[in-house]
Amino acid sequence: MSLDQHPDFPADWDLSKVIPGELHVPDDLSGEDIAPGSVVPYEPRTPVLSKVGGASLVVVARTARFTGLSVRYLCVGAKAVSFLGWRYVRGHDLQEVIGGMQSKADWNKVKQERQSRWKFLGWASGVTVGLNLAGWWALVRFGEMTALDWSWMIPSGTTGAIAATLVTLYGRYRANRPEIGPMQMIAEQDDLNSDEPFPLAVCTSPGMVEDCVSRALAWEGVGTRAVRALGFRGWGWEIDVILKGSTPGKVNAVTEQLDTHFGIKHGGTLIDPDPQDASHLVLRLVTANPFENMPKPVVHAPNSLDISDPHNFGRCMDGSPLDLVLEGLRILAIGVSGAAKTTGVLRDLAEVVTACHNAIALDLDPVKDGLREFEGVMAVPPIRGNKACEEWLGYLVKMAKGRNTVRNRLNMGDTWVATKEHPAIFPFVDEFIYLSQTAKELFIELLRLAKQSGIYPVAAGQDATSDAMGDAIADSFTLRIMLAARHADIPLVLGRGAIAAGYRPDRLVPAQTKDIKNDAGQSYIKGPSLDRPLLYGWNEHSRVGIQQAVADRKAAGRPWFDRDTLQTAGLLHLMDGGTGEKRIPGDRQIVVDAIEVMATAGVERIRPEPLAEALAGFNPDLYADLTAAELRKLLKDVGVGAPVPIGDIDGLTNPRGYKLEALTVLT
Repeated sequence: MSLDQHPDFPADWDLSKVIPGELHVPDDLSGEDIAPGSVVPYEPRTPVLSKVGGASLVVVARTARFTGLSVRYLCVGAKAVSFLGWRYVRGHDLQEVIGGMQSKADWNKVKQERQSRWKFLGWASGVTVGLNLAGWWALVRFGEMTALDWSWMIPSGTTGAIAATLVTLYGRYRANRPEIGPMQMIAEQDDLNSDEPFPLAVCTSPGMVEDCVSRALAWEGVGTRAVRALGFRGWGWEIDVILKGSTPGKVNAVTEQLDTHFGIKHGGTLIDPDPQDASHLVLRLVTANPFENMPKPVVHAPNSLDISDPHNFGRCMDGSPLDLVLEGLRILAIGVSGAAKTTGVLRDLAEVVTACHNAIALDLDPVKDGLREFEGVMAVPPIRGNKACEEWLGYLVKMAKGRNTVRNRLNMGDTWVATKEHPAIFPFVDEFIYLSQTAKELFIELLRLAKQSGIYPVAAGQDATSDAMGDAIADSFTLRIMLAARHADIPLVLGRGAIAAGYRPDRLVPAQTKDIKNDAGQSYIKGPSLDRPLLYGWNEHSRVGIQQAVADRKAAGRPWFDRDTLQTAGLLHLMDGGTGEKRIPGDRQIVVDAIEVMATAGVERIRPEPLAEALAGFNPDLYADLTAAELRKLLKDVGVGAPVPIGDIDGLTNPRGYKLEALTVLT
């Protein structure tokens, strides 16, 4: 049998242990020392076709992978370049350098830069087109190509290929460094123990935020034992800090530098010291407006509220509502122009007061237009100018004095109980610093007298110095509100130590226009249960909404000064059926003065002779030489008529004179 034959093995043989091979018969000339009949096993080899096929598949796979990655890198690069291009043409990098657009000059700078960049892009596009046309001409002129064949595609295709290559390479860089987005940067961190600060925008985890804060504080010389990120709150980060060898005041002193280290807006670093632990504070890093998503407020139904109930006026930056009970509050709001004192704080307060069934309000402003939108639901028409302000502040002082008698007579207790029949009075005095010295003195007297009388003054102004306010009375108010304000006013309004405690209204930025609101409407507040340096945002009522509310409240009717107060204060001449309009013209002032004299003396009837003497004592400049006969003539000329029988008085039997009731009805 030939050795080349391969007979089949029996079917029952176990071939699992058989080694494939062949018998080896050595050639005598080969010189190999192998015994005849040895079995040489086969060595497995990949067939040539298999090798070629495998290599082809590898090339295809590599090519496909390269093509896929190239497309991916091109897409990533195109997205990143588009984003950077949009930032470039909009001038966002310039805005960041100048710290945002906070003035008209900033707007002009950015506008000019945008225009120059568009011009540059236009020139660059023109140059690119020109180079492509020059290349096309060169191919036709010197490359022996015709103008109408594919020669025109070569320059443009080359330009596109170069651009696509550059974009793809940039996309590869972006895809391989996903932790660093376009426009971001990282600090040098060669030394892992370094305290060099880096921007908050770099942080992608709470751990990085903790490292960011720790480095920034250490850079400014503030030692810490522990820094722990409490979480991201939508408007920014809250970080718990335990100090070591430092104080909250030291942290507060370097907040402007911390703003720069963190790369956030001016005033974005806020501190909240722990009153129970001097080494503990909460750091808030504001990167967005905390009140951006505040719901629009709704106006209240006429006479549906009560001043003894809590009412909502806005929201705290921690999400809790700003609820205030107006009863008993004497309110001061300080803020520079554009801080939203009138359109924010005063408008919110007036909206609630004029919806209360047991409160009335007055609108006083010596130089501006105050709360004109509430005309019709205030107790009297807008009080404008220093003369009118002096007059009405004088009336309110008399009411405050007279109400003590009324309160005791009606058994109200220690403080005035506001009802529909005896409402509380809220005089709103805007632009307080422009009041005359006399008006300021009257206001200060009212502030000190009115605590128990149900008269709760509300004042607003641009600064709080004793010169501006007439006296150091800022801390006499029970609720003190500071919007964007001067640094020097903080201790005057919020108390000594308020700055170190984290109250920094001087770092708030007022509105520039109605569209550039900045921090308008944001404030720090001190009052009952409000003792933390948190930002509070006030409701923003629209003027249209207020006008509709005023119309509804006028139709429903509003309470007015109670007769008991007016009578005790000698102001019955103000009674006019509740419209608030004095119906006595200037030439009938003698009737007003006669009523006040009789009310002060507590008499209901009076003869001409003692009335003339009382008027002379009441106003010597006007009535010093007034005789009884002249008095009769004056009163007759203004419509009072001749004296009438008034019953037995002054030891006389039924003499003629004047009755208080008749004079009051006339007015």
